[in-house]
Amino acid sequence: MLIIDADEIAKGIYKKSPEILNKLGQIFGKEVLDSEGNLIYAELAKKVFSDKKELDKLNNLMFPLIKSEIQNILTKNSDRDYIIIDAAVLFDCGLDELCDYIFYIRNSTNRRKQFLKGKGFSDDDIKLRVDGQHLKINKEKVNFIIDNNKTKKDLFEKIEKIMAEI
Repeated sequence: MLIIDADEIAKGIYKKSPEILNKLGQIFGKEVLDSEGNLIYAELAKKVFSDKKELDKLNNLMFPLIKSEIQNILTKNSDRDYIIIDAAVLFDCGLDELCDYIFYIRNSTNRRKQFLKGKGFSDDDIKLRVDGQHLKINKEKVNFIIDNNKTKKDLFEKIEKIMAEI
C-alpha cells in the first residue's frame, strides 16, 4: 500500500521550487519567507487561514501543482494494488477525479485539535487552522464513511477490511 500525503506533496513543492517561493513572497509579502528565501509556514498560515480570499489565492497557485505531482506518483506506481491519497482538500483540489473510491474519514473537531496539538501547534494556530480551512466534502461522491475516533492502526484495519470486500 502506498499513501500519498497531499500536505507533504505541497511541502515538497515549496522546498524544491524557488519560483513558487518567489510567487508566495509576491502574493503574500516577504514576511512569509526567511532571510534565505525559505517558506515560514506559520506566517503563511496566519495569512491564509484568517482570510478566505487569501486562502483562495494560495489554493489557486498550489492546487494544480499538487494535483500534477500526485498524478505523476500515481502513474509511476500504477502496478500497486491500491494507493491512498490522504488529502483534506481532495474535492477542492480536484483529486477526487483520480480516485476509484472515496473514503471520508470523519472525526470530531476535538480529535482534530488533539492531532494538531500532537504535531506541536499552539492553541491559537490550531484554532486558526480548524476555523480557516473551509473544506468542502461532496458527500454524493463519497463511497464509504469511516468514523475515526480510535488509533491509526484501527483506522487502517477498517480501510483494509473494506478494500478486501471491494
